[in-house]
This record gives sequence, structure tokens and C-alpha cells, in this order.
Amino acid sequence: MSLETLGTKYVGMFASILVLTVVISSAPTVFAESKFDDMCKMMYERYKELGEQKFREKYKNKSFLNECMKMYKNPNWYFVGKGKIDKNYEKIDMLMHDAKEKKIDVKILSSVSLGKEKFLVKFRACMENSAILQPSFLIKSPIEQYVVLSSKTLQTGKCNDYHVQIKAKQTSSIQIEYVSDLSKYPNIKSKMI
Repeated sequence: MSLETLGTKYVGMFASILVLTVVISSAPTVFAESKFDDMCKMMYERYKELGEQKFREKYKNKSFLNECMKMYKNPNWYFVGKGKIDKNYEKIDMLMHDAKEKKIDVKILSSVSLGKEKFLVKFRACMENSAILQPSFLIKSPIEQYVVLSSKTLQTGKCNDYHVQIKAKQTSSIQIEYVSDLSKYPNIKSKMI
């Protein structure tokens, strides 16, 4: 065998070993990326629900956080079901945005004394132009005030009735109003109704 043929044979063998080494050494990286990709797909709806800031705070100690954030910000990242999640949260964002700009008609219907300075109040909230996903209301009197969050959607052209309890000296001092932006009341306790 000539020296030239032998050299070509060894160069070919060396190139094969080099390619095999590159494939083997990059295998863990490919596996790690797909592992993060699956985790990020599972966590995507939670990310949309919480928003970036709260998601980062909640999962700050998780190894997948930075990888997922890169994927979420990449406009080319896609998985089956992502479009449906995006549309759902776009709709929710739109309803919340609309709620901040709309007025709800709130009217106290009745109040019943529950004992010394405590009343059960029935009120009605009506919306004419558009739906509001989770309306919230400020319930107040000179003695007590808090915010209530409704789990019932206030639908277009419909009214919802609610019942709340509040401490007050007299029913005429009780006020209820729709709250479009809860960030204005950070130090007031809240309840679900």
C-alpha cells in the first residue's frame, strides 16, 4: 500500500471519528433542550395566566425558567395548542381592558340587619355594551370597606345580583361601586363572591 493511499485511509478514519465525537458530545445538549422544551410547553399556559413578572417571581428558583423565557419571547417557537392558548388570553386581556374603560350600573336593592351594626346587602350590577369577565366592587361604609371579586361574568345586556355583608351604623351610609382597576386599592382586603 502506498504512503498516499495509507494517508487517505487514515484521514478518512480520523474524519469519521471526529464526526462521531461531535455527534456524541452534542447529544446531551440536544436532550436537555428537548427536556426544557417539553417543560416550557407544559408551563406556557401558567405563564400566560400569571404574566411575565409574576411567573418569574413564582418560578425564580427553577432551572427551566431562563430557557422557557427565551422560548416564550421567540416569535418562531410553536407547539400544538399554543395558538388556542394565545387566543384565549388575548380575549381575556381584551375583556379586562374593556372593563377598565366601561361603566357598570350598580344599585343597592335591599339591606337586612344581621345584628348590631352589621347588614346583609343585596345589590345588582348591570352592563349594557359589553361583557366583563370578573367584575369587582368596592363595598364601603364609615366603619368598614373592602373589595369583592365576582366569579360570575357580567354579560352584555344582563344584570347580576350579589349579596355582601358589611358593618355600618345605618343602611344609608353603605355605598357600592364598580372598581375597574384593583391596583388603586392595594391595602384594602378583598373577598370572592
